[in-house]
Amino acid sequence: MTGSIAKGRSPRSISARRLTLISLAIALIAASAAYAQKGSDYFFPGNRVVSRSVYDNNPNTVTVGETLPPNCATTAAGCNSPATNDGTYPQVWNNNLADSSFGITSKIFLDQITPSGSLVTSLEVPNSSQNGVPPTKDQMVTSFPSKSELALNLSTDHSYLTFMGYIAPIDALDVSNSNTAAAVDPTNPVGENFSRAIAQVDQKGKFKFTATNAYSGNNGRAAILNNSAGANFIYTAGNAGNGGNPQPDGIIIGAGAQIMDPQTKALIAQDPGDPTPVASFNITQLGDTADKIGKDTNFRGLTIFHDVLYLTKGSGGNGVNTVYFVDSTGTVCTDANGIGLPAPSATLPTTPLPYNPAVLQTKGLDPNNMCILKGLPHRPQNQDRLPIRRLVRGR
Repeated sequence: MTGSIAKGRSPRSISARRLTLISLAIALIAASAAYAQKGSDYFFPGNRVVSRSVYDNNPNTVTVGETLPPNCATTAAGCNSPATNDGTYPQVWNNNLADSSFGITSKIFLDQITPSGSLVTSLEVPNSSQNGVPPTKDQMVTSFPSKSELALNLSTDHSYLTFMGYIAPIDALDVSNSNTAAAVDPTNPVGENFSRAIAQVDQKGKFKFTATNAYSGNNGRAAILNNSAGANFIYTAGNAGNGGNPQPDGIIIGAGAQIMDPQTKALIAQDPGDPTPVASFNITQLGDTADKIGKDTNFRGLTIFHDVLYLTKGSGGNGVNTVYFVDSTGTVCTDANGIGLPAPSATLPTTPLPYNPAVLQTKGLDPNNMCILKGLPHRPQNQDRLPIRRLVRGR
């Protein structure tokens, strides 16, 4: 993902993430990894930042024949086939045939590059592989080879870059499909709990982290800090759930679009509590039959434009792959209206969505306060395609 350091630019995220896969590239780029100098600027206006992840390539990460997923015997889903390969790249990813949740946590780098593409510096996000980073110290990783993580966004005052990951050590298995502590799904075959986290990094390269129990069973993908005009909120986008249907309440409320207060305490001192959704969409707003609750908001990207929060969906078999916006006025997006344009009086949301807990399992986060941006696709993924008739001459 890339983000601009230049002042006066709108927050943005790019849909593709650069992964370092070739051994030579790993050696060259990793060798240039740098650390911010205390008190001095690290990022400079006009440059770009690219997020990437480097796989550790440790053969001992996986043992051939070990049971997958981790702690699966403690779950209602049970275990899959044993591991077929050790942690050596690239055959390690063959374990996906035995474990559909298979992934391995890896370190995160933020590469600062010039507009012409020259590498300036590479900042390593704190992780367990570094000296002086014990389990009690702030750290964050991503999941290799997940493709939808590490979107970079500028805060609304352009002073921070924000992105999402996991509070876990390097080389941990299946973290991206693990539960969070406040939203455990017994049907999730991954029998582990790991918090998701939002990282903020300032111009000096200094990190702050905010833990969340959202996105249990899946991954947080993007985050934006709204810190303008006295505001101080983080908006996030992601997906939740890796188990059966119906989903537990915590999975439903922890999906999609979330809002939370940025934290200044160390991660070990934080108690994030239940997820706090900020918006919800349901395809019943389009007059269609309800999908799997919580999966209509399988969001990937988000941005802010003219005080309106926009989100995108681009995967899964539920909902609609398109662009959505949050209606803070309550006048556009309703349970009976799933398409529209933001109201001129719209402002950014500042509080969680006041949903009805009694209908979570039947209607989801009701009432709904977001809809599809008018003029963009609004056809549900699970709707049968129209038949295509082929004309054959002479028959």
